[in-house]
Amino acid sequence: MESKRVIRQRIRRERANLDDARWIRDTERIAAAVIGHPWFVRESELYIYVDYNHEVGTGSIMAEAFRRGMNVWVPRVTGNTMLFCRIQGMEDLKPGAYGILEPTGKEIGDAGKGLMIMPGVAFDEKCHRVGYGKGFYDRYLEGHKALRRMAVGFEFQVFGEVPYEEHDICSEILVTEKRVIEGGIHMQTGLPKDPVMLLSVVNTKLRDVYHTLDELCEDMDVRREDITGKLKEIGYEYDEGRRQFV
Repeated sequence: MESKRVIRQRIRRERANLDDARWIRDTERIAAAVIGHPWFVRESELYIYVDYNHEVGTGSIMAEAFRRGMNVWVPRVTGNTMLFCRIQGMEDLKPGAYGILEPTGKEIGDAGKGLMIMPGVAFDEKCHRVGYGKGFYDRYLEGHKALRRMAVGFEFQVFGEVPYEEHDICSEILVTEKRVIEGGIHMQTGLPKDPVMLLSVVNTKLRDVYHTLDELCEDMDVRREDITGKLKEIGYEYDEGRRQFV
């Protein structure tokens, strides 16, 4: 098993070599899976990082959270302390520690409940996480145990096993562009069976990732009639002009 130092060096190189087209494509796929996940759909409080230096992008996730009326909290670092402050739009951010965009407001979240979407350098298939070495998320989550923990990463960041300490706090779910890992259980980032959840996921993917329903079906290896038939059951039909089920 590689050391944390070697893993960090390796992933730093991988991210530096990640071309913009692939970053956009894989970020969009991860964002669509996050937005369609029941945890995101049901929560009203979102604690989320602002991406930096070819991390998985979070802009689309935050945009959808704003659209849904969720409270969005992003981190600000002062010394060895990380707090989450509320933003109401991307204009509420400015460069802060390490050159990462941080909130300008002063309203601090109590993290009594909500969904935490966390970054990482690397992960393994049991949702263990290698961070950047400062321990910000471990310390924050130790004091805010009611938050649900979802990590996002590119598939090249996932290892069979990474080194970890007993006090490290794992994510409960890891989302990549290819799959969702929940507590060590792997699932393809496909489509949900519940028609209401299916509606949300498909319309989001059509808005943010795919140009047509046929393109979505081909990429996800599903039959068009399976989607249209399931959504017709709850009164929705596909509008070609709007590229949405309405």
